[in-house]
Amino acid sequence: MTTHDDEGTARALSEEYDALYRRTGFEDSPQFYGWIVRQLRVDNSDRVLDIGCGRGGALHALECSGVAPIGLDLSAEALTQARPRVRAPLVQGDGGRLPFADESFDHVLNLGNLEHFDDWRAGVREMARVLRPAGRAWVLLPNLFYSGAIWRAIRFGEGPNHHQPIDRFATRAEWQAILEAGGLAVERSVPYHKGKWWKRLLPSNLAWHFLYECRKGPESGETALPPLERRVLPQKFTAS
Repeated sequence: MTTHDDEGTARALSEEYDALYRRTGFEDSPQFYGWIVRQLRVDNSDRVLDIGCGRGGALHALECSGVAPIGLDLSAEALTQARPRVRAPLVQGDGGRLPFADESFDHVLNLGNLEHFDDWRAGVREMARVLRPAGRAWVLLPNLFYSGAIWRAIRFGEGPNHHQPIDRFATRAEWQAILEAGGLAVERSVPYHKGKWWKRLLPSNLAWHFLYECRKGPESGETALPPLERRVLPQKFTAS
């Protein structure tokens, strides 16, 4: 059941991201999306869902590789900007309450979005729910102990901040535990260094983000350590 508070938070987040997309391009590089597509190993006949598709960067890269994906985003403005760029069907919706049937996708993408959900636990469960038994979920998540974040803490005494309405950070192992607690069994995690080759010389646990390749699995039943959270939504929309 969706409560009035849930709807209010979703509306506030949607408005915040509408404003963000109007102010900025708010999209990663074509090189990033090309790297993602190479990781996926998607067949052209596969059903692919991109949760938090934004302006369609990943959708466009998938279409260029011959795949026909579907995009979903909470922001109407993001989808407005995506429509001239892609042929994919675009759906406005909440990643914590996906408007799709159980086991309806071969691949589910969530690239740098789960950490910004109002309810990240629901987001993991929903990805697992719509994933087919032999499918794969691909989840990109930010590292609490990114080398640059460590330097920021040393230099300024401040933690990581991606300047979004809700930010969350965790370590490589902690994110894996969170995904597996929600029903996504992690098969591998790939460090992402944002194109900085020299960062690959550092220990992989200090990467900027991690891309998790997951299959559908049982919920672990364990209580995962929650990620470090920062909220800047108006107080009336902050959920406990």
